[in-house]
Amino acid sequence: MNSLPNHTKTSFPTKIVRGLFRKCAWCGGKGSFFTSWYSKAERCQTCGINWERGYEGFELGAATMGVFMTFGSIIIWMVASVIFGVPLVPLLLVAGVLAISVPILGYPLTYTVWFGVDLSIRPPSEQDLAEAQAWISAQKGA
Repeated sequence: MNSLPNHTKTSFPTKIVRGLFRKCAWCGGKGSFFTSWYSKAERCQTCGINWERGYEGFELGAATMGVFMTFGSIIIWMVASVIFGVPLVPLLLVAGVLAISVPILGYPLTYTVWFGVDLSIRPPSEQDLAEAQAWISAQKGA
């Protein structure tokens, strides 16, 4: 894991893979921003970096990741169904189950994957890192 003082630059694919495993895209910390499957913390519990980083539209990016994941899974299922000749009713039933279950089960992944994309577009500023370091120091003192 990368702590704040000795962080090395990670590649875009590494950040995305970390997000897919619910890890912080910045430090690789397990659990990242989630204290449970659906409960978010304000900061990564390992490195202290804020997931919003002063950007009001962050949630829109996470919602977009949810749409990509949901529609992507449905499209893959429908293409596979056509290729393998699945009848219409089972095709639609499974597509309906995917439409309901992927957003529910993939909720935390939408945030952690989008955080990896966001970090690649907007690397943390010195202020972001200073706030994270202050938060880590406060947690150690508490």
